[in-house]
Amino acid sequence: MKGFLSCAIGMAMLNAAAASAGTFDGNWIGQIPPSGSCRAMATMTITVSGDAVSGLMHNSPRNIRAFKGTIDADGNATFTTELGHPGTIKFTADHFDANWNSGDCQRHSLGDRAPDAAQIAALIERRHQAQLSYDELTARAAAGDKSVDFTALRSNFPFTRQWDAYDSNVSSILEQAKTAANGKDCATALEKLEEVLKADYTLITAHRLRADCLSGDAARLESRVADGLMRSLTHGGDGRSESSAYPVMSRHEESDLLADKHILIKTRDVEVRGSNGRFYDVVHGFALNNGVREQDVYFDVSTEVTGRSSAMAAKEAAATAQAALQ
Repeated sequence: MKGFLSCAIGMAMLNAAAASAGTFDGNWIGQIPPSGSCRAMATMTITVSGDAVSGLMHNSPRNIRAFKGTIDADGNATFTTELGHPGTIKFTADHFDANWNSGDCQRHSLGDRAPDAAQIAALIERRHQAQLSYDELTARAAAGDKSVDFTALRSNFPFTRQWDAYDSNVSSILEQAKTAANGKDCATALEKLEEVLKADYTLITAHRLRADCLSGDAARLESRVADGLMRSLTHGGDGRSESSAYPVMSRHEESDLLADKHILIKTRDVEVRGSNGRFYDVVHGFALNNGVREQDVYFDVSTEVTGRSSAMAAKEAAATAQAALQ
């Protein structure tokens, strides 16, 4: 990713000046969600110039794969990765939809034009303000303030430095806390939960576990926080369609809600672009309350996608500033 966003700004200006610039010329960026055995989140960056397409799949800092291809006047592109795997991309005015086989699994990326300088600055400022608000709201909630807006707290979280959509940084510690709590070792459980909630205060399961290990006012406070987070998650929607999707800020919120609704997952479609341009996870599963019936559940993950984009912009800005000092 280093240099891509700053390069995007320069390329955008060059493309605007070029007489032969095509409709889709410029830089593009999209997220590659986990798929099958490919379990890590990745990023796709693309440059279009005339009828040529080139780009990179950023799977990890040590695993970056290049690809090249061509595009026609209608935005239909074909490409081949450096490992020889073919793929296709459909470009529209501001979005793209890419599909290919990596050799290990089928992958796809839904993305947009790369942000310009003004957009990058706005994303970075949004992260700064969100971090301040998140820190304030979590401190107030932990102190027992009943007026905390849990929707604001949750909505700020994807723009903070500690956010991780898949909770890979706390999932193992949370499991240790669960094991300790189930074994009636609340001292260990509370120690682990303190670490977990410092990283992610929106974890409903962690607050419920802490409530079970505490008593009196302390237990009631944790239950109130857990209930507030859940009400915020379910308020205003039933998850039956895109228009009534549950707005989630991480995968654990999906898991908490599915558990609360007694829905067992069969399959999941990840980060599908809806008819309104927003992004959704769609769970196909079985509702286990009042009998067994098939049920689809829609989660709006658009804020998560924007949060990742802002993190990438902030990282690139920091790298550019560091390079300027060298």
